[in-house]
Amino acid sequence: MRAFSRHAVRVPRRPGSRPASRLRVAGLTAVALAAALTAGAPLAGEVRGEPLDFQATTTGGEAVEAKQLAGRWVLIDFWGTWCVPCIAAFPKLQRLQDEHPETLSVVGLAFFSGTGDAVAAFAAQHSAGYTIWMGDEALIEKFGVIAFPSYFLIDPEGEVVLEIVGESGDLYGEVSALLPAEPAPTSP
Repeated sequence: MRAFSRHAVRVPRRPGSRPASRLRVAGLTAVALAAALTAGAPLAGEVRGEPLDFQATTTGGEAVEAKQLAGRWVLIDFWGTWCVPCIAAFPKLQRLQDEHPETLSVVGLAFFSGTGDAVAAFAAQHSAGYTIWMGDEALIEKFGVIAFPSYFLIDPEGEVVLEIVGESGDLYGEVSALLPAEPAPTSP
């Protein structure tokens, strides 16, 4: 399932990249996006089949592997401290994590946002209490991210079951509808 929004922030490019090159890439991206939409092809870059096979870095600088999340539902949020729609989604993402602690791991991948310490402080200031890792351009390419925010809901078998590009008016509802019910708490 794919969802697209008109409210998205384009993926920033490295300083020094040429405008003509960026226009060529933008044109090719538009053609690829149109082809994917009309052909029903996946938009998730190289992640189909093995979406949890990537590495990132914690905000403390430690290397982590996404494989540690295998067997759970995982909602990956591609975001940046400079992205207003990304920040606006923090409460929805926190609510999802809080209401599905046994079945869902929310992982925010921060891009182009400064040091790990700065990102950790920013996330804490905005009450983002779920897992925050640092991403790099290789992850943007691997997932085929074309705008921020972008979300990928991955089921326990490792399949991308929902992709949302841009701001979602009902992120919470779209994700919750696909998650299994949380088990009832047991009393001692």
